[in-house]
Amino acid sequence: MTYSILVTGGAGFIGSHVVESLLKSNHNVIVYDNFSSGHLDNLPAEKPDNLKIIEGDILDYENLYSSMKGVNYVSHHAAQLEIFLAQNDPLRDLHVNTIGTLNVLRAAKQNNVSKVVNISSGCVYGQATGHTSENDTLTPNWDYGVSKLAAEKYAKIFNDYKGLPTVSLRYGIVYGEREWYRRVLPIFLKRVINNQAPVVFGEGDQVRDFIYVKDVVEFHNICMFDSRANGFSFNVGTGIATTVKQLADTILKVSKLDLDVIYENTREGEFSSIIRGKKRNSAELGTMLLNMTQAFNILGWKPATTLEEGLLNELLWASSNLDKWDTIFSTQW
Repeated sequence: MTYSILVTGGAGFIGSHVVESLLKSNHNVIVYDNFSSGHLDNLPAEKPDNLKIIEGDILDYENLYSSMKGVNYVSHHAAQLEIFLAQNDPLRDLHVNTIGTLNVLRAAKQNNVSKVVNISSGCVYGQATGHTSENDTLTPNWDYGVSKLAAEKYAKIFNDYKGLPTVSLRYGIVYGEREWYRRVLPIFLKRVINNQAPVVFGEGDQVRDFIYVKDVVEFHNICMFDSRANGFSFNVGTGIATTVKQLADTILKVSKLDLDVIYENTREGEFSSIIRGKKRNSAELGTMLLNMTQAFNILGWKPATTLEEGLLNELLWASSNLDKWDTIFSTQW
């Protein structure tokens, strides 16, 4: 069956992969994006008949509402993503991530949309020492995590009390083709492409859960069309612990370069003296590692892509698109 699906932030990294997948399944897709961080070249060069692009902001309720007329499903990816920007201006972060999400939910309800898939973050857990599951205590340590958690709570209220099915997805560290250039993984890859060693802050013992974007899209689409997902918040990761040092070593292995990792004693909140424009996050997470039991038990889903496979895919893409990683991404408010 063919549906009409609106994707907020559909020109961004993950959103554009969702759009690509839905177009391949012959759905009619509306990309709703303000292009503050998304790019038209993330979308098909030759626009197919089943793709419509609307330049709009989720804080512009009237435009958002009118753009949802006749829509069956909404995939809500539009957000303020940068930790340091949230720390510098938490009010703006709250407006975009929480009020923006509330606007999406209100507009969807008023347009009789069948379901909203709300994109959240593993940051809602805050500081952790091991795997986090969906029923664990939620204590965000970053302003960004607070705004995303509040958005989740609104989505749950609409699901439970206002007749609008919703599901929230707590993404781990999503990587892959079209990733924006600021996070550690693309910085590692760019340096390797330029035959330079990766630069690791501290000892590189920070633990992360890296998941390939195509696996994320697969689970997103399951949650969109399967009613068993309704009302839940799901972790979306691999459950595999990878330290930043291990990430650097794996990238060197995939690239087949014989280089030694550089360790830089950059403190939290300070800029790197080696990588221009790269700042180490304040209140840095020691561990972000997601327990994936609920996704498997309810929907029978497991990610399929190994870290080496996914890194090779992104490395090959970046090698031909290095101009997109010219400078460290930073939205100026």
